[in-house]
Order: sequence, then C-alpha cells, then structure tokens
Amino acid sequence: MDIMSVFSIFNFLSPLNTPDKYPDALIMIDNRHNIIDWNRKTEEIFGRGKQELSGRNIAVILDVEPEKLYEAAESGELLVVESINKEEENIVVEISCVKSGKKLLITAREVTKKQKILEKLILEYEKSSRVSRNKNTFILGLSNDFKTPVHSLLGFSQGLLDGICGELNEKQTKYVSIMHKNANTLLDLLDDFFELSRLENEEETTDMKVFDLMGCVNELCEKTKLKAERKGLRFETDFVNPLRKNVYTDERYLAKILGIVLDNAINFTETGAIKLKVSHPDIDFVMKKGLNVPEGHTNKSFLVFNITDSGAGIAKDDIQGIFDEYSPANRNIAKKYGGTGLRLALAGKMVERLGGVIYAESEVGQGSVFSFIVPVERTRKVEDKEVVESETV
Repeated sequence: MDIMSVFSIFNFLSPLNTPDKYPDALIMIDNRHNIIDWNRKTEEIFGRGKQELSGRNIAVILDVEPEKLYEAAESGELLVVESINKEEENIVVEISCVKSGKKLLITAREVTKKQKILEKLILEYEKSSRVSRNKNTFILGLSNDFKTPVHSLLGFSQGLLDGICGELNEKQTKYVSIMHKNANTLLDLLDDFFELSRLENEEETTDMKVFDLMGCVNELCEKTKLKAERKGLRFETDFVNPLRKNVYTDERYLAKILGIVLDNAINFTETGAIKLKVSHPDIDFVMKKGLNVPEGHTNKSFLVFNITDSGAGIAKDDIQGIFDEYSPANRNIAKKYGGTGLRLALAGKMVERLGGVIYAESEVGQGSVFSFIVPVERTRKVEDKEVVESETV
C-alpha cells in the first residue's frame, strides 16, 4: 500500500477504520495543525492514546515547526525530527508528508537506533580526521629535519664527483654516482610525501589564474621527449585543434599532474611510444564522469589530457584504487613495477583540488591510458548558481 492509497483511506474512512496494518505511524492534521486522525502504529511509537492525541497540536508528538511539514510536502523531502516516547525517552523519527487541500498526512518511522549509529560514525570520523590532521601537522613540522640531511648528501656527493677532494677512480665514481642518484630519488620522494600531507591537511592552496596553455604544455613535452629518447621510446603529441589559448586554473598543479602521469607512462614502458593528446571533451562525457557543469559552460570550458603508453599494462584487479595512496591496489602496482605509489595519489589529490577527475584504463599486455579532465574557465555565483564569467579567458 503506497502513501497515496493510505491518504485515500484517511479521506473516506472514519477514525475507527484507519489502516492499522500499515508499518509506519500515520497522522492526519488539519489546517490549524491539530491531530484529527491516526493509526495504531502512532500510539505504539509515541505511547499516547486517544485523549492525548485527538484535537491536540502536532507539536505534542513531533518537535518540528508546522511550516517545515508543509515545505516537506511541497518538496517531497524526508525530515528527521525528535520526539519523546511513552517511557519519556528521546526518540528520533523520519517523517514524510503529503498535502491534500487543507489537510496534511504525515508518515513517521522510528529511526533512533540508526540515528545513534550515524552519530557514532560521525564522532569517530571527526576524531579520525582530527588525529589525521594532527599527524600531518606533526609530519610537516619535520619536513626540514628530513630534507636537510638529504641535501647534504646531494651536495657532498656532487662535490666529490666534481673533484673537490681530488680525482676519483672508476670504482669510487660509480659508488658516489649511485649515492647521488639515490639521494635525488629520496628527495623527490620526500617532496611528494610532504606535498601529499599538505593537501590532506588542506594547508596547500591553489593559485588560480589565467595563463598560456601551450606554453605550459610545450615545456613539459620537451622534458618528456628527452626522458623518452634516453629510454629508446618515441614521444608523440596530438593537440586537437582548435584548443583555447588561455586557460584558468592552477598552472603549477596542472604542470605537476601532467608531469607525474607522463613520467609514470615512461616508467611503465620498455618499448614503443608514449602519446599525449589534449582536447576539449564533450559536455555529456564530462557529466558522465561525475563533474559539475555550471550553467553556460561548453566543451571549451574543460580540457581532457589522455596519456597512452605501450607498456605492460595493469591488471583489472590492480587498477581500482590506483590513485589512492592507502589502497592495496596502489601498493600492488608499486611492488610490481617499482616506485612508492605516492606520485599517482598526489596527482589524484591535485586533480580533485582543481575540481576535476582522473581515471585509467588498461589491459595486461596492451598498455594503458591515463586521463584527467579539469575545468579551465572562471565561474561566478549568481543566485546560488554557478555561471561562466562574462569576460571569457
């Protein structure tokens, strides 16, 4: 029996014949907010009989302003309100309302246990978030303590390679070079680790501005081409025309994200090519990926970067959660293919901070395609709606 059927019963039957088999409390009020009918479940939940309900204001059992009940009837939303049962205990009920003429039908279901579980989960989440923030703050406070000795290793090893203590023999040069290389790797790891901590601690702020897209991308492409060629790989680009010249986002974040994904593609690939494609995605595709599309936005309001490699590919079981530093899948990838798993997690956090989405498609033996979409147009709020700025960037 749906709520409209119940409402019909209330309209045509007397109080003695109300639908007592209905699993929720059913309460009818008039235009003065007084109770004129109810079912047996109402008495069970609230512990009140005929004398305590008939003709009484709805406030006797529900701690809610009557206006909100009528608003809920218009919007169809559920309300969660407090009450007191027959044992004088606080209870929580979930209610919905349907209006017909000057009368209002209220259905109520007790959700006290569910509400207590939710409140407990919220408290645990807040505690966990607080602990996480404190942990990240502590870690960030130690950033210089971690990085200073690494800088010393880099400085002294470079000095040895430059001959400040005399010419090194072949064996010494080999060992010092390994030391210098590993110190650089450790410094990069620490930089990523601390930047990830800043993002999680929300201490990192974006610097949104208008800049030349191709100036940023071309600089990265030159560096990537050199890295690819050193490994015997081809690096190809496809900038789908027309691309907008100026974009509005955080240039450092965009360059960092693209650099991480391009480096990742090179690391995963032993032979073949790396290809970067930059284009404006279809708006329907953007929405399908779960992004908000403000009023007035077009495909030119977003950019999609596709980085394709001809590497070993990633198993389907591993690709889920690849951008989550705490995911077992992330650790599996790191173990199988090297690295720490932090860099893709950092890229994912940065894309999210820019209001975009990052995803990957791969098949073992068939290479991988890593993609991310970011909004690149300024918006402003007009009457609680996000719309495109009048001056196009």
